Amino acid sequence: MTLELPYRWDARWVWLGDTGHRPGLMAGAVDLAVHDRFVLLRRAFDLAEVPGAAPLRAVANSRLVVWVNGHEVARGPIRADARSTRCELVDAAGRLRPGRNAIAILARYYGTPTSWWLPSPVTLGLGGAAVAAELRLSGDRVIATDERWRALAGDAWTPGPRSFEDGTGFPREMVDARQLPAGWTAPDFDDAAWPRATPIDPRNDGYLGILEPPSDPYGPLPPRPIPQLSGDVRRPVAAALSAAATVPATAADDPVAQVIADQRTAAASRRVALAADGSVEVPGGTHLVALDFGETVAGMLRLGVEAPAGTRIDIALGEEVDDAGLLVPAFAHAGLRYVARGDDDDHESFDPLGGRHAVAAIRAEGPVRLRVAVRERLFPRARGSSTPFRCSDELLNEVFAIGLRTVELCSQDAYIDCPTREARAWTGDFVVHQSVHLATAGDWSLARWHPVLADAPRSDGMLPMAVCSNLGGGPLEGSYIPDWALHWIRAVHNLMRYAGDRDLVASLLASCERVLRWFLPYRGPDGLLAEVPGWVLIDWSAVPVAGTSAALNALWARGLRDFEELAEWLGDGHRASWARGLRRDVATGFEVFWDPRRALYRDHRVAGSVRPAASRHANAAAICAGIVPAARLPGLASILADRRHLAHSAPAFERLGSGHLEAGADLVAHGNPEPTWDQETRILEAQPFFRYVVHDALAEAGRADLVADACRDWGAFVRAGERSWPETWVGGSHCHGWSATPTRDLIVHTLGVQPAEPGFARARVAPALGDLAWAEGTAPTPRGPLRVRADAGSGRLAIDSPVPLDVAWGGARRQLGPGRHELSAATS
Repeated sequence: MTLELPYRWDARWVWLGDTGHRPGLMAGAVDLAVHDRFVLLRRAFDLAEVPGAAPLRAVANSRLVVWVNGHEVARGPIRADARSTRCELVDAAGRLRPGRNAIAILARYYGTPTSWWLPSPVTLGLGGAAVAAELRLSGDRVIATDERWRALAGDAWTPGPRSFEDGTGFPREMVDARQLPAGWTAPDFDDAAWPRATPIDPRNDGYLGILEPPSDPYGPLPPRPIPQLSGDVRRPVAAALSAAATVPATAADDPVAQVIADQRTAAASRRVALAADGSVEVPGGTHLVALDFGETVAGMLRLGVEAPAGTRIDIALGEEVDDAGLLVPAFAHAGLRYVARGDDDDHESFDPLGGRHAVAAIRAEGPVRLRVAVRERLFPRARGSSTPFRCSDELLNEVFAIGLRTVELCSQDAYIDCPTREARAWTGDFVVHQSVHLATAGDWSLARWHPVLADAPRSDGMLPMAVCSNLGGGPLEGSYIPDWALHWIRAVHNLMRYAGDRDLVASLLASCERVLRWFLPYRGPDGLLAEVPGWVLIDWSAVPVAGTSAALNALWARGLRDFEELAEWLGDGHRASWARGLRRDVATGFEVFWDPRRALYRDHRVAGSVRPAASRHANAAAICAGIVPAARLPGLASILADRRHLAHSAPAFERLGSGHLEAGADLVAHGNPEPTWDQETRILEAQPFFRYVVHDALAEAGRADLVADACRDWGAFVRAGERSWPETWVGGSHCHGWSATPTRDLIVHTLGVQPAEPGFARARVAPALGDLAWAEGTAPTPRGPLRVRADAGSGRLAIDSPVPLDVAWGGARRQLGPGRHELSAATS
């Protein structure tokens, strides 16, 4: 939304009740006992006529939902460092009407870190719960939060647990609808008995008595850079009912724990029919209802309940069920508790949840009719008439489509690892999500925003391993993944290539350099990094990293190469030369890993001795870093494409992914056990995440024609019935965006469409079909869609491009202007 709004708001910061903030003489503080608090805010007003535009902006610490006349118009703020908080900005004119109108806000103050929020710095006045909102109407009329607003403390909600022992960060929501007024967002609701909102003085050193936002510590409050999330309503496709022992509720503050406890007493289940609206009939007593959505869903959990007042429903979502159709505890992480008011019982969760399966534990004095759905809230993906990719292999078509769906589920207010277990924005994972969007989506706003979001370096220049998260997301976190910051540099490089935004890339260049310089103290006389601290993950495969790691050195060299190109593009020859020299030294030192007998690079050197283990990771990353002599590329490409000698091993994750957190964490801390495979003949397979590097290496080695066949490895997931991509080849989350690289690769490498110059000033079209008979698809550019169809049998290539082209087809190269072109292998 593009609107000219004054920098200074008319609104005041408000709340009702204890904000958790404690003022002091020189500094404020927050009371950690005040957490998970809600407040309801309303302001009714009259309009003679509806204005042409009605910009509404709103912000909260921590989150809010805004309704205009009962219609949701905004939800946020999106995750960000507190000092860079973004406000919600929407045009509410379409929801206004002549006569009585109302703005309603439900706000939540977490007060304890979650997967997507960290406590803010504390000033003399702010740092606890707070809301500000304003609706600008015709002329100078502004409906802005102040003491004229009505407010109601959110006593209907019971605070959930402060910590997350399972390593996740989903706050529980527990609401007693008997204390929540029905219809309170509607314009004709009577709020006369509600108290008035309490304005907050945002005082701080040097604030000069200005009461209206923007205010420290939240920064200038620019609008969110991505659209409001949206999506379909997903309903279950199957249901089962079972009785449970009638025992008192045991988990007072955790609906997920309650469901798991009730499952232990459940009798055998029976399938029950779902009504047309997705509802299930449940008799009185204590029962469990197991629901299957048929695939992973993510968004706001919707409940519709017809039940006696006081009926309690605990519901948990998960990814896996046991033979009885009940949730596997290690895969159940999110939940909701709802106590019915007895009428008008419709509720939607405040925060997004995710899973394929749901189990509701119902305690009722009489019969219950329960309707459960998920209103997905995902980054909007245009669904046009043209399919982004199709080819002669139906398996690859399905692989492409499932990858699109996986990235969609993991594209919310940031690129997240998974919507079901963590919903964290990891600093390295997202490079795959971003690459898929750049190759397939018309809206690149999230692809542009996430690298900026992750640009929150520690004082030493290293990036936290996650963004604004209760695990690895803060500047003082002890855990970090050095190589994840190198994938972030690749994401910045992607922005240069696709978006071509010099100002944006230039704003990130300094952090790229600081990340690369962070490694310099660990650089030896041979130019190689050794004994690098932190959690050197590479991926979940058991890549040996002790001593001098070939994979880490190659990733650092790739980062140097990316930085060199970024600096050159921005006209900074000095920095480009600096990176070039370091990469040249890595290339020289890297020869120590070369095994001439096997014609590949080995994985690491310990105490001066190069160990025998070899991986796809080190060899692929070396190719992508440009440190492999050209004569070796054909042989390495053949080795990377050969499945016959692959070893699969991911012991740390096999434990973590199966719920054995302590055993898995021990391996993360102390390293993987010694390899059990034959290190002299086998090569370690990369997990789905790192396969983006492997596929890039095949293309860089001149064998993009092998990529389509490599993508068929995801067929194992298809045959197992997966409808979104799992985290690893065996185990883990069933919906991980980092596993979706085939969706990018089939466009970029197989169809061969990518930028030839930054910002798609020119496009490169070089189809490499491999054994495919034909392939066609559409790729976005800043000037519009670029359409390609390549037919191996006829040798024909059809292109419709809005930008000039560099075309490689049928062994020939040609430069073409924008427009429609038909070439043949014989005449191209």
